Amino acid sequence: MAEGTSAIIAASPVTATGGVCAAPFGTTLPTDATTALANTFDKLGYVDDAGTKRTTNATDEKIKAWGGSTVKVVRTEHSVTYTLAFMESLNANLLKRVYGEENVEITPPTASSSGKINIREKGELIPPEVYIVDMKDGAARIREVIPNGQLSVSGDAEFVHSAVIKYNVTIEALIGGIEDDEKVKYIEYIDDGVKAA
Repeated sequence: MAEGTSAIIAASPVTATGGVCAAPFGTTLPTDATTALANTFDKLGYVDDAGTKRTTNATDEKIKAWGGSTVKVVRTEHSVTYTLAFMESLNANLLKRVYGEENVEITPPTASSSGKINIREKGELIPPEVYIVDMKDGAARIREVIPNGQLSVSGDAEFVHSAVIKYNVTIEALIGGIEDDEKVKYIEYIDDGVKAA
């Protein structure tokens, strides 16, 4: 594996519209950073230039003995979230993730009419899914696999002439998405892209 400056990488999406993908909960998970995703994964489209941010929050409590010495540390809270802003307001795959499959009605275009989308916002949680975040830097690849991701939307939707409409989403990485290890919240695969001589 690389060391020094050659081990430093930036994170760009593998493809402009395929950096974040989703599939139904229980879909077979990829096991490396480079194998093509199965057709069950939908590309969710362009993400704004802030990219994707993974945040880990942990709260630990110090247990003290008489006299004030710490004798044990216990973890009382742990969460992993991904935040990003999607930009494709006409992407049916994205809209169904944001509002729920049953709340998005798509009428495809015909020879006599244009395509139409009807959305009914009910404020309900969307069922968890598998989410993938694919990134690259040159030949190097990073793939974040979220086996049980709960997507929620928050923040403002701005409708102005000088900006695109964005969907600010948070994906909570929940446990329970991998049968042989129910405590896993995400898996990160890294491939340096360097082949042996």
